[in-house]
Amino acid sequence: HDAEKTVIGHLKSECGFQFTSKLEGMFSDMTVSKDFQSQYQEFKLQNDNGGTVDLDVSILTSGNWSMPPPGKCNLPLVIQDAMIHYAQFYSNKFPEKKLEWLTPHGTAEIRAFFKTESKTGFKSLIVSTYQMCILMLFNENDKLTYGQIKEATQIPDAQLKQHLISLATPKYPILKKLGKKKTIQGNADEFEYNVSFKNNKKKIKIPLATMKKKSDLQSESNEIPRRVEMERTQMAEAAIVRIMKARKQLDHNALIVEVTRQLSHRFNPTPRSIKRRIESLIEREYLSRNDTDKSYTYLA
Repeated sequence: HDAEKTVIGHLKSECGFQFTSKLEGMFSDMTVSKDFQSQYQEFKLQNDNGGTVDLDVSILTSGNWSMPPPGKCNLPLVIQDAMIHYAQFYSNKFPEKKLEWLTPHGTAEIRAFFKTESKTGFKSLIVSTYQMCILMLFNENDKLTYGQIKEATQIPDAQLKQHLISLATPKYPILKKLGKKKTIQGNADEFEYNVSFKNNKKKIKIPLATMKKKSDLQSESNEIPRRVEMERTQMAEAAIVRIMKARKQLDHNALIVEVTRQLSHRFNPTPRSIKRRIESLIEREYLSRNDTDKSYTYLA
């Protein structure tokens, strides 16, 4: 954590306390969440083990994080039971506070069974919460239509299409989309669990497919309120610093892709806006540019 504190210290000295107050709050939230998780594990042992799901929760202060309202979603019953158990633990500690679950921002690790000619067994899939809800429907069904999945999960249409298509890409065909059309045309489109999926890795992270939106072209519009624009600037710079700290060196295109992926749940940054934030961090000596191979190196 010393490195993160150093980065925040540099930003505070350059830009002032107001610029870093939310970053410091975010950092504090993550530290406190680790302590809560340890306490919750003890609570589980003392209270019927909390079910079969190993739930890891980050407690975030709403004023520190710029997140949209939680999306609607019908979670599997086993997940709901685990959430109720955690809420009981939290209410015992803070009876005056209320938890609000940010379902779209969660991830899950699930065990999926696959059977091929050469190998049969389980693989661990790292997926989003929405992807988990979709996949768990196939525990009891070999095939489902888009309409059936939508009704069962209650995931908003745009997000459902994105997460469903992500599970049926050529690289990670966990599901098969039946029919000739690759895109989702309507409620009658069918999806089938691909029990013959092949991959050499035991643990596989399923990325989200990029869905083109007309609103992307307007993300830098002058109509964006100044407060929102400043928050997006802070989030973009924090994402860049976080990525570069972990990678140490990264080429321009890879950095743009990773920043876009990390911010996609909050807003859709344009490559031009990300490039401006990179230039600003270079000027403040958090990064350096390597002109020979168009890459960046982390300095702070």
